[in-house]
Order: sequence, then C-alpha cells, then structure tokens
Amino acid sequence: MLLLPALLLLMQAPPVPARPDPAPAKLDQVPPARIELTTPFPVHLGSMGPREVREAVFGIKSIHDRPFHLRVLDLSLGLSLDAAQLATPLQPGEVRLVTVKVDPAGLVGPIKGAVRLGTDDPGQPNYILRYDMMVRPEVTVDAERKSLGEVAPHESPEQSFRFRREGGDPLKLALASEPAAYLDAELVPGEGGSDLRVTLRPRRLKPGITAGLEVLKVATNAPKQPLFTLYLDWRIALPVVPEPSRLVFTEPKTTLLALELRARDGKPFRILKSEVRGRGFQVLDAPVAEAPRQVLRVRRTGTAVEALLLVHCSNLEEPLQVPLRFLDPKARPAKGAVPAPPPEEHHHH
Repeated sequence: MLLLPALLLLMQAPPVPARPDPAPAKLDQVPPARIELTTPFPVHLGSMGPREVREAVFGIKSIHDRPFHLRVLDLSLGLSLDAAQLATPLQPGEVRLVTVKVDPAGLVGPIKGAVRLGTDDPGQPNYILRYDMMVRPEVTVDAERKSLGEVAPHESPEQSFRFRREGGDPLKLALASEPAAYLDAELVPGEGGSDLRVTLRPRRLKPGITAGLEVLKVATNAPKQPLFTLYLDWRIALPVVPEPSRLVFTEPKTTLLALELRARDGKPFRILKSEVRGRGFQVLDAPVAEAPRQVLRVRRTGTAVEALLLVHCSNLEEPLQVPLRFLDPKARPAKGAVPAPPPEEHHHH
C-alpha cells in the first residue's frame, strides 16, 4: 500500500526538461590562425624598374601543435614561387622563409599583390601574404610642363625636355604634332636618353601675340606609353607694354578706342612717331612729352577689316606693332574659318 502514495507523488512532479541541442556552428566563422609572420607585413618592395626582378620574403612560424603542409592556392600577376619550399611539412614552432619572385613586366604605377596559401588541416584558414610596390614607367620625361618665362624680343631662348627609357629596346622618339612657325623643335639623342629641344623665335611671331602656351606631342616606341603631351609657356617682355595688345572694334557704332602704352621699367619715354599700315583706321593723338604712360586714340574711319599700327618709341629699337581689327557682326565668317586667338595668350597645338 505504500507504493501507491509514492506513485501518486511521481505523477504530480514536473517533467524533467530535455537537454537543449548543441548550437549549430556558424558558417562564416574563421578557424583560429596556426601561424605567425616573423617578417614585416605587408612586404614593401619600394620603387622598381619596369624590368627589375626582385624577391619578397615572408617568414612563417608555426604555432600549431602538430605538423601540417602548406600549398599555393593563388598568385598575383607577375609572381612565381618554387613549390619545393613547401614540400616538407611545417613542424610545431618551426620558422620557414618563403621566397616569392616578383617580375613587374607589363605593370606600372602602384601595385598591390598577394600569395594565397592553403593547408592540409581543415581546422586552419587560408593565409594571404601581401606585398606592394611602385613600378616605374618604362619611359619618363623630366617634366611635362616647362616655361621660358619672360623673353625679350631679341632673344631666342631654348628649353629641353629630357626623355629616358629604363630597360627594353633603345628609345625612339618622333614629333607627333607640327610645331608653330615661330618654334624650332629638334629631337637630339644622347647618352642614356633623348632631348626634345624647343627654341622660341620671337621675330617670327605675328603682331599682337605676346604670350603663348605651346602643346607638343611626342610619340615613343614604348608599348604602354606611345604618346607624351608636353606644355611650354612663354611671355614676351616688351619695354613698352600695349594694353590691350590689339585693338578690336566689335560694334559698328563704336568708332573710337584708346590704346595705353606703359613702360615696363616705369621710366618716362617718348612717342617719336605713329603710323597705320592699311586703310580704315586713323591715329588722333601725337603726344610729344615724356611719360611712363602714354595714351593713343584710334578712330575707325571705314569698314576695312584689319590694319597694323606702328608706334616708334624712344626706348624701343624697333616699332611696337599693334593689330587693328573691325569685326563687323553683319559680315558672316567664311565656312570653316578659324576665330581669332584671344588677345592675351596664344595657344598652339
């Protein structure tokens, strides 16, 4: 009879909770690393020539408790690795230097790459050994833009662009654009490179052109650098500066414009004579006093399109040439006509 009360107590007791199932493993969980790198990471190879082969060395130390093999899974472009370095297993605590050959052929600029290693232990992750470098271009020029600065009308200044080729075939250059008529451009081969020598001839400039930005194109025989675009600026330093450098009448009702002449050195000068070559324009003033600043007024007297004003000054060996133009808005430009360049700076391509 004692069994019945005990049985009733067991029936009233709460059920024993079931053991929870173990948590499923996360699919994206990375196994713990079993190696350490004993060399700086990433490996910086610095600046390399386009045909300069170097080696990147990675020191690998095993912190595993048992031996394991390494194998190459992937290599960046230009890398090669002797598989014999990985033939034997890495022992616990062992440090092994893995050497990778880096060939930058076909690459240029900042480059980042890597070696991806796998193991025969499923409890290890893949290992990525990274490196970076700066691959110098095969052909270089010392500067893409240079300046002749201020040039006196009687000077013929020269500027050189220095080209070099690092490795590969001998450098060959050719002008890919026609220089302006007032420029002399010559390619001169030399030891270790070639020079593009450009000479400005101010006496060949058209009247009114006092500054310019030249665009010069040079072709090379380097596959990745077939064309260089170079820039050369200059400015003519006249003792007397005309402002503006040309007088342009743009409205039919405008018949009078002023031309200011200013001494660059600020010293007084005298206008000896002024004359107009061509028809349709007339100089009204004939100042005789010395002054660091002179003003001439020019009247348009007809519909002539252009003429040339010559101003003889006491501080000039040759007369100042100032173009005179009338842009009649009623006159349609001929088909394909090139507009006049801006008065301050001339661009030549």
